[in-house]
Amino acid sequence: MDFDAVQRTVGEIILTGEHIVPRYQRPYAWDEENALDLWNDLKYSANDVHFLGNMVVHPSGGDRWDVVDGQQRLTTVLIAIRAIKDTYEQIGASGRAQGLLNYLQRVDLSGNQVFRLQHRTESGFLQLKLFTEPEHAIREAKPRSDSDRAQYAAYEIFTKGINQELSERSESDVEIIDAIRDRFLRASVVYVRVDDRQNAFRIFETLNDRGKSLNQVDLVKNQVISSIPSTAAKDEERLWEDSVNLIEASNWSKVRTEDFLGYVWNSTSYQPDNEIVAINRIRRSVDAFMRSMGTQAEGAREFVRLFHQTAEIFKEFDNCLASPNGKHWVELVPADRWRNDRYADIDRALYGCLVPQSNLPLNLLFSLLRNYIHGSGGLISKACLVEFLSAVETLQFRWSISQRPSTSTIRRAYRRAAYAVDSAGSANDVAAALRVFKRDANSLMPTDAQFKEGLKKLTYFTQRPQDVHRVRRALERIEEYWGASKIPANQPMTLEHIESQGGKSINSRQNFWIGKLGNLMILPMKVNSSLPSEFLGKAPTLRDWANDKDHILQAAISGGQWDNATANRRMEMILEAAISVWPKEIAIKYRD
Repeated sequence: MDFDAVQRTVGEIILTGEHIVPRYQRPYAWDEENALDLWNDLKYSANDVHFLGNMVVHPSGGDRWDVVDGQQRLTTVLIAIRAIKDTYEQIGASGRAQGLLNYLQRVDLSGNQVFRLQHRTESGFLQLKLFTEPEHAIREAKPRSDSDRAQYAAYEIFTKGINQELSERSESDVEIIDAIRDRFLRASVVYVRVDDRQNAFRIFETLNDRGKSLNQVDLVKNQVISSIPSTAAKDEERLWEDSVNLIEASNWSKVRTEDFLGYVWNSTSYQPDNEIVAINRIRRSVDAFMRSMGTQAEGAREFVRLFHQTAEIFKEFDNCLASPNGKHWVELVPADRWRNDRYADIDRALYGCLVPQSNLPLNLLFSLLRNYIHGSGGLISKACLVEFLSAVETLQFRWSISQRPSTSTIRRAYRRAAYAVDSAGSANDVAAALRVFKRDANSLMPTDAQFKEGLKKLTYFTQRPQDVHRVRRALERIEEYWGASKIPANQPMTLEHIESQGGKSINSRQNFWIGKLGNLMILPMKVNSSLPSEFLGKAPTLRDWANDKDHILQAAISGGQWDNATANRRMEMILEAAISVWPKEIAIKYRD
C-alpha cells in the first residue's frame, strides 16, 4: 500500500485540483451548531493555525481525488469562502472576490469551468446556487432537501459572523475580511493520499477505529491544564487527578466521570443562559468561560477549583447515605462555617434527595451545596437550603418511586434552578429560585395513583437489599408524620419484617407480601437483634415501639394475629400517609 500523509493548509488542498464526493458518502449533514463551532474555533485561534483533523483521498483520474474522509469539513469551508466572497463584493473589493472564485471553480485543460468540489450523485443546491449564482439568487432560492437546508444554514451563519465582526472591530473592512479569509484558507489538515479506494478505506478505519479515543473529560483536562503555564500547573494537575479519584471511588451512584463533568458544568451560571449544555459541547463552553476571565490561566484555575470542590461534595454523598448525622462534612467545610448541628439538619434533608438514587437532581444539589459551603456567607441560609432540599426530595422521591423516566422537562427544571442559585446575588434571589423550582416541581409531580402504585412495588429482603434506603426513608418519614414516635433519634435503626422472612423462599409469589411496606417497621438495632421470629413471641416488644397512630399493627398485636390480609390493610394506611408526606403540590411561601 502506497500513501503519503502531510500536514497541508485547506487552501493548498483546494487548489490541487478537484475533489469528488463519491455516491456512498452521506449527504451534507452538518447542523447549525457544527458550523458555528467551526466559526468560533477559527475565530478564537486566529493567531495560530487551527487543525481540522484528517482528510483521506484516493486518485480519481488526473487532478481529481475521491474523498473518503473529510467531505463535510471541506464542503463547510467552501461555503464559508462563498460567504466571504459575497462580502468582498458588497464592499466593492471585486479583485479579492475574483481571487476567491478560484477556490470554488477552476478552468480545466479543455477550457471548461469546473467546480473544485463535486458530487457524483447530484449537482444540487451546492453547485447550482452556492457555487454559481449571485448572492440575491442564493437568498431567493428555496432549499428542498435536508442537505440543501443545512448548506444554506451554514452560509447564513458565516455571513452573520462576518457582518458581526465588521461591526465590532476598528480596522478597515478589507483588513477584517482578509483576516477571516486567511483563517479558513490557512486552517490545516493531515492530508492522506492513498493509492486506491480499498486502501483508502483501510487508512480511514485505522484513523477512526483503533485505540481509545479521548472523551470530553480528557479534552477538557487538556484544554484547561494547557492554559496554565507548565511551570505553575502542578497544583491544578494534582487537584484534577484527586477529583477523578473521588468520582470513581463513589458508591452512591456509579456516575461516569464524563457524565459528572456534565452535571458540574450544568450546576454553574458560567454560560450565557440556563439551557442545558450537552456533553459534546462542554469543551467549547468551558473555553468560552476561560476566555471571558481576566486571563485564560485564571479561568482555567477557577474551573479546576470548581471541579474539585464539586467532586469532594459528591464523595460525601456516600457518607450521608451511610449515616446522615452531618459529622462527615467537618473536613470539607471551612472552619469558620462549621457547626455540627447545622450540618446534621442538612444531612437529614440531603439523605431524602439521595435515597431515590437518581442522577437527575445532581446539578441542583451541586449548586446548592457548593454555594452554601464555599459561596458568599449568608447568601443561602440553612433554613432555605433545607427547604430547597425538601422540595427536591418531594419531586424526586415521587418521580423515582412512580418509575418515571428521565425527560427533558424535568432535566430543564433542575438546570434552571441550579443556574438561578449559582447566579444569585442576594438571599432574595435564592428565595425566588426556590419559589420557581417549587412551581416547576408541582407541574411535574406524578399523580397520587402513580405514586401509590410505585410504593406498592417496593420490597426489602435481606437477600435483596436494593430498595433498602427507599423503604427506610418511607417508613421514617411516615413515622414522623404520625408524630409521637417511640423510635429514638440517635440510635442505629434497622428494618424488621413483622411476619418473619426466615425459612421462606423469596422467589415464591405467595411470599412477596413479606417484603412489602405493609409488613415492615423500623426498630432500634439492639431491639431487632434479640427478637424471636414468631409474631406471637415478638408482639409484646413490638407494642413498645409501634406508633400509636399505627392502628392496624396495634390492633393485630392486641389480637395476637398477623397475616397477609392485615399487612395489606396496613399498606393502604401507609400509602395514604405517604401522599401527605410527599404531597402532589408543594406549598409555596412568599417572603418579603
